Amino acid sequence: MLALQESATDSLLQVLSPAELRTLPQRLWSFMSSEAVVFGALRILLIIAGAVVVYRVIKLVIGRWVGRAVDEEDPVVKRLREQRAQTVGGLLANVALIAVVTITILTVAGEFMDIGPLLASVGVLGLAVSFGAQSLVKDVISGTFMLMEGQFGVGDVVRVSDVSGAVEKITLRTTILRDVEGIVHIVPNGEITRVSNLTKQFSRAVLDMGVAYKEDVDHVMEVMRAVGEELVRDPDFGPLLVDPPEVPGVQAFADSAVVIRMVAKTLPLKQWDVARELRRRLKQRFDAEGIEIPFPHTTFYWGEGQRPPAPVET
Repeated sequence: MLALQESATDSLLQVLSPAELRTLPQRLWSFMSSEAVVFGALRILLIIAGAVVVYRVIKLVIGRWVGRAVDEEDPVVKRLREQRAQTVGGLLANVALIAVVTITILTVAGEFMDIGPLLASVGVLGLAVSFGAQSLVKDVISGTFMLMEGQFGVGDVVRVSDVSGAVEKITLRTTILRDVEGIVHIVPNGEITRVSNLTKQFSRAVLDMGVAYKEDVDHVMEVMRAVGEELVRDPDFGPLLVDPPEVPGVQAFADSAVVIRMVAKTLPLKQWDVARELRRRLKQRFDAEGIEIPFPHTTFYWGEGQRPPAPVET
């Protein structure tokens, strides 16, 4: 290593005379302080500063558009507008960032070289990559149509194939879901062939209550309607209801119970809260009214004319 350093030093001394070596720092400083270098550096700084300003302005415009888009008194309509505005706003911000960074890099590169051949090479490379990235193109196309049609938005609870959860983020390529256990599922948009939106515009809490066969079903239905009216008047749960709860009637004859259905139309994402409160109130009211909620019984058959074995004394 030392020999290489000495060889490099000797070569430099052979090329440069002692006078040139003495003036080398001054010439380097003169080059660095030349107008071309100074103006080039200033242009690059101005380009970067301009890109930052443009991106901030775009984000500010998107933020104001989102604020105007969600200005609505109706809570259902407001939530729908807010979801769509947040989804589209986040996508536009990402696209703007990619566009600004790309243009900035090309503009800075143009200060040092002719970017015409570079752009031609990038175009050929992009064409080659597109043939090998058909699934990526499919994801982007599917994501574009999903956003244009507004099939679901950020905050919705959806079911995609065997995965369900709240939508946390939508991009052109993927949809990110988080289920009730906190697990994050990343689903490529190209694989979404059927989606079930559980919170589109409104939701429903559906309760199937089983009562004993000996109970008067008309009386039970009146009790359930009374519980629904109480929930409408409740200051905490009343605002969560779109319409008063309904009791359509007997849903089924089960093995040990008569099943009576109760339906409550709620705001999106509030069906689970309303269903839990209705179950609590119905249990308390059934206990107070003496209405039996049956449970399965087991009967042992020992055969005709037979008796169960006598207990063994210990």
